[in-house]
Amino acid sequence: MTPQGDEMKAKIVKIDAANPEPKILEQAAKLILKGEVIVCPTDTGYAFGANALDVQAVARVFQLKGRVYSNPIHIAVRTIDDAENYAYVNEAARFLAGRYLPGALTLVLKKKETIPMMLVAGLNTVGIRIPDDTTILKLVEMTGKPITTTSANISGKPGTYSIEEVTDQLGEGIEQVAMLLDQGPIKIREVSTIVDLDASPPQLIRQGKISWLEIHKSLKRFEKPA
Repeated sequence: MTPQGDEMKAKIVKIDAANPEPKILEQAAKLILKGEVIVCPTDTGYAFGANALDVQAVARVFQLKGRVYSNPIHIAVRTIDDAENYAYVNEAARFLAGRYLPGALTLVLKKKETIPMMLVAGLNTVGIRIPDDTTILKLVEMTGKPITTTSANISGKPGTYSIEEVTDQLGEGIEQVAMLLDQGPIKIREVSTIVDLDASPPQLIRQGKISWLEIHKSLKRFEKPA
């Protein structure tokens, strides 16, 4: 059952997709820096947004989703240059970023020490996203932190493409969310394609909006001769 009342209503804030209001973004950024979890839009659905470098905030995201700690969470950054603060960015990653990002592509790269082990389920890699959405990119810029981009749903249930879907799934758990940025229904209902660029040769982890066949062909230029 979805919570009702003034407290619940106060948490949902309408935001313009093309021109998000700076004051609303400032409020959301402050909450993220305080260790809170918000719900924000991305190009592939609504997501739980938290400071990916804050272990306690990351733990709250796992708890909200009911997600097992063996399942890593990906992060949003603003540019591929920013990604170098958190991962070892190779030539293939730069090429794919130039071609497809911002967009529905997650690049899995060897992580740097700045990334908490909890976030990546103890793995040596981290998934990097540059979503094609102004709101989340502005939040990354304003906080100066990578932001979690895992979908704002309960693990095992469908992704959420409107705030109504988020509140319906979370039920009373919504009380643990500090703010919900409502950008309206998200039209594209496709997940990001996930490519492991730490593997040699690169491997497809999940097929999404961007064709793996197209990516695979474009990466042939980086193959080392036998």
